[in-house]
Amino acid sequence: MHKDYTTPGERTVARRLVNAILAAGHLVSVNDGEEWTVLKSRSTTEIIDALASTGEDYIRVRHSDGGVVGTFCLIWGNDPTGEELITDHTDNAEMNALANAAQR
Repeated sequence: MHKDYTTPGERTVARRLVNAILAAGHLVSVNDGEEWTVLKSRSTTEIIDALASTGEDYIRVRHSDGGVVGTFCLIWGNDPTGEELITDHTDNAEMNALANAAQR
């Protein structure tokens, strides 16, 4: 994660989100608004390092069998506390639980 372009609050929320997704046993892909920079990863380091290279990121969450759980949209720079980092996500019970874990 690029520390020059993020706040401590945003980094905390992003880490909580990634940790919650991986703890649930899911795979993560990251799109930086231009291209997919990470595909179906379970590496915290790889995922976190790919975030915030642009002003927005999309995190695609997949079940271990490859089926899509949903997508998170992260917009960097909205709020220093990180409360507005997750600007949108797929509306289902699993994704809502992951979003709530990140915002605790």
